Amino acid sequence: MAKSRLLLGACIMAGVLFFTSCSENENSSFPAGTSGDIPAQVMEAFNAQFPGASNVVWTTKAGYAVADFYWDGTRSADMSRNHTAWFALESGILGMTEKEIRFVELPDQVKSAFFASEYGQAPWVADDEVDVLTRNSVAETLYIIDVEKKEGGAGTDVDLYYTPEGILVKEVIDADDNKDYQEYLPQTPSATVESWLKKNYPNARIIDLDNEDGGTEVEFIYEGLKHEAFFNQAQAWVYTRIEYEFRNIDEVTAIPSQVIAALKSTSVYLEGGRIEEAEKYETEKSGTFYCFELETRFDDDVKIYISHDGTVLEGRPDLGGGNTEDTGTVAGNVEQFIQENYPGAVIIERGYDDGYLEVDIRHDGKEKELLFNGRYEWVRTSWEISSQELPSAVTAALTAGGYRLDDNEADVIETPDSSWYEVEVLHNGEELKVFIDAAGNIIKTVRD
Repeated sequence: MAKSRLLLGACIMAGVLFFTSCSENENSSFPAGTSGDIPAQVMEAFNAQFPGASNVVWTTKAGYAVADFYWDGTRSADMSRNHTAWFALESGILGMTEKEIRFVELPDQVKSAFFASEYGQAPWVADDEVDVLTRNSVAETLYIIDVEKKEGGAGTDVDLYYTPEGILVKEVIDADDNKDYQEYLPQTPSATVESWLKKNYPNARIIDLDNEDGGTEVEFIYEGLKHEAFFNQAQAWVYTRIEYEFRNIDEVTAIPSQVIAALKSTSVYLEGGRIEEAEKYETEKSGTFYCFELETRFDDDVKIYISHDGTVLEGRPDLGGGNTEDTGTVAGNVEQFIQENYPGAVIIERGYDDGYLEVDIRHDGKEKELLFNGRYEWVRTSWEISSQELPSAVTAALTAGGYRLDDNEADVIETPDSSWYEVEVLHNGEELKVFIDAAGNIIKTVRD
């Protein structure tokens, strides 16, 4: 995908490879003794790795010398620079290379997986340029396909991250067009985490690793499946989450038959709920259980938790991880938003759902779900309340309209523009869902 890059004080070189120093640097200074020059070890490593590179532009960021340049292949008019390479300033070691390729150059497995997904069908349209991230020998190569759709006058942009074997590991909605993938620079896990990975998942290929005050989270591919392992502040293992790929849940032989049978006996499934996601949790504190996300005919997402022996559980078991229950890290601006708008909230879990960053919190005695787009902008918050907690104006309006509550629960929805309640009701023998604001104004009704 085409990107415009901010190049401060850059020195542009065309034709033969020639290195000069840059007068200004971005976000980082060079090591002591270099006098603002590109360190010799970086130049040597670059020249050895990319002989014949042209149109080279250097910047610095986050302790790296970053080169944007053209290298190999057939040059196209809109690809004046098709590579970006990150070299550690202190060591000269290549950390990551980003390059642009044409969609048709994607591995067959990636193209097959893409066209088999919803994003490979209309109204979605894929960009002709694809970003490829190549990192160290234990980090997974990633292909980033940018897709867009336009419906009802509004456009939606999604970045899809695929492994070479066609595993979709991340969907990011409305990502920054000027992204540099800095967050995917390879990180070295602690000796404890590295030892645990080698013992339990030999030859695992790391997708991403986050070291935060709350612990360490490692996303990796093992035996064709995406895994996520979390370690607490003391680097002790807390849980592993495994994501299953499937079209038909019965094809997932790794899930015990008693678990599938229990799932199919739930009211949500029997009422036509469609299974969208299936995950396995292995935890130090609560043992092994499974999580299934089903979409109901009302477009609601319902999570069902089932133990390894087939027992349907009341809510998600405790994942452990200490008193904070912070089992996942979030971007600083997301955490700041949560603390400012939901003071005292505890982050329970976070992950990606339909391209959004989903953060589950506990606030005011309730579990709430927050969605953020790829720019980490807040999109919506939702949570359940009992029907007794509905404002009097809401219940009065429902009664006056001849609606009778069909459930003792309702959903609260908050967005940047508005907020409302979603209430299941009976009206003239029909099951309906009413969308109604706090003042009792009915926004819409849909057949339940």
